[in-house]
Amino acid sequence: AAAPSGDAITLEFWHAMGGNLGEVVQELVDRFNASQDGIVVNATYQGSYDDTYNALLASFESGGTPNIVQNFDLASQTMIDTGKLVPAWQLMEADGYDPSVFIPAVRDYYSDENGMVALAFNSSTPLLYYNADMFEAAGVAAPEGSLSFSDFLALCDQLKAAEVAPYCFTFGQVGWEFEQYLANSGGLYFNENNGRTARPTEVLFNNDKGVEVFDFLTKLVIDGYAPNLNNTWTETDSTFLTQQAAIQFDSTSDVSLIQNAEFNVGTAFIPHADSSERNGVVLGGAALWLIDSGDAALNDAAWEFMKFMAAPEQQKTWHMSTGYFPVRSDLMEDPELQQFWAENPNFATAIEQLTTTNTTLADGTPNYAVLGGRAGPFPAIRRIIVETYSRVLNDGLSAQDALNEAAEKANAELENYNAFFQ
Repeated sequence: AAAPSGDAITLEFWHAMGGNLGEVVQELVDRFNASQDGIVVNATYQGSYDDTYNALLASFESGGTPNIVQNFDLASQTMIDTGKLVPAWQLMEADGYDPSVFIPAVRDYYSDENGMVALAFNSSTPLLYYNADMFEAAGVAAPEGSLSFSDFLALCDQLKAAEVAPYCFTFGQVGWEFEQYLANSGGLYFNENNGRTARPTEVLFNNDKGVEVFDFLTKLVIDGYAPNLNNTWTETDSTFLTQQAAIQFDSTSDVSLIQNAEFNVGTAFIPHADSSERNGVVLGGAALWLIDSGDAALNDAAWEFMKFMAAPEQQKTWHMSTGYFPVRSDLMEDPELQQFWAENPNFATAIEQLTTTNTTLADGTPNYAVLGGRAGPFPAIRRIIVETYSRVLNDGLSAQDALNEAAEKANAELENYNAFFQ
């Protein structure tokens, strides 16, 4: 990169991308720094999404707050509530930047009533990955579309009968999987239209839909279809990659990693409850948020970097190197990507799953289930769900009782948070 001139602006950028993802982030940052000589971005890995989120909140007290932070989907309400943002819509208006370049689901997820509050960067959806060689050996047809829970179990029974692997399925006991299956089944996580039209005051995940989903997930372990892995992503991958299971749940962000397996890998949509049709998925991943430094020149420089990261060339590099999908609708017809998807269909599954998500209901109203929940304490509530798996699997509670207990804790979190805004 060009040496910074004496009057170059230096920006601090915090991110949550480790391993090969972090290397690609650094490559894009280097590309930005080399593309001009007025701004130098210093990127720092802060650990997991939770770590980055907590480090940012701590920095508001202790100082050393970054100019730009990559913060995850669940932090959106808290980020808005800090009052320390320069919302993306303000910068867009001043700059004549058209937000319609973003895929509608991406735009809607990161918007409030004024417009986009953050600039989407790494967007993901969950996928089922399957060992295509095992399916072939078992003479079982690969999953098409989104299966109902019953059809998924029937598929597992076929694989089990063929004895192709010790387990049919592998998953970590994470909050995201419960959230996604609930949304795909048309269930709401929070009241107030999933917290989209007012601050939510209670969770709804302990109603029939939530119980059906949690019952399915925990019974996969109880009935021997899946190992009891606790709260993990890495062990899910290793169980699948060492061929201990035929199917796994993971993020599209791991496509490039999982594709390098010693066997042929296919991808499919996530399943849905028997009591509903498929609804689709909630956007996952993270976005870039501009923290107001009080200095217009710094804020403008940060906006230049954010725009660069969301620009077509960077989004293409990011997508093809990771599996996170391009956040721009104007890239869907891109010839280079069309060619890439033809050769790497697993990278296209997530995009297809998102673009076929039913964002509006039959009566024309928004499908709040797939727009995703919004609540200040969502990160804490997700952690409550993570603990709830073991209440069923280790302590023998029913899905209903375990979720009732979780709901009580979650509602207390909502009450405590909302007290600040009354």
